[in-house]
Amino acid sequence: MNKKLIAILSVLVVTVLLFVGYKTFLSPKGVEGQKAVTIQVINKNEDVDETFQYNTDHEFLLELLEEKEEELGVTFEHYDIGTMVTGMLGYVANPENQEYFHVYINGEDAMTGPGEIPLNDGDTYIFELKNY
Repeated sequence: MNKKLIAILSVLVVTVLLFVGYKTFLSPKGVEGQKAVTIQVINKNEDVDETFQYNTDHEFLLELLEEKEEELGVTFEHYDIGTMVTGMLGYVANPENQEYFHVYINGEDAMTGPGEIPLNDGDTYIFELKNY
């Protein structure tokens, strides 16, 4: 029994250390200061292609989206692993139609959710309705 307890505690400590290490060294870092960024929303189903310019001092995309939630018509789903954008400009992606909003950063696929996407001066963030 004592060996099982030690093994469980060891796994727990290693897990906590990995999490802290990720947050400290590997997770994206926000950039402080004023930034000019562009958000573009593309929804071919409704013939929408709109661009918004913002000056912000937020460090991450999610913070900007939450601030401009009404103007951008953003809808969010919150999960244990993070927040997902499910709607833009009042259009909510329908999972039954296999729809989702794909995020691009300067034309490249985003690898994380908006809560971990740092805002950088001059960057363009595109939300395009797609099917999977």
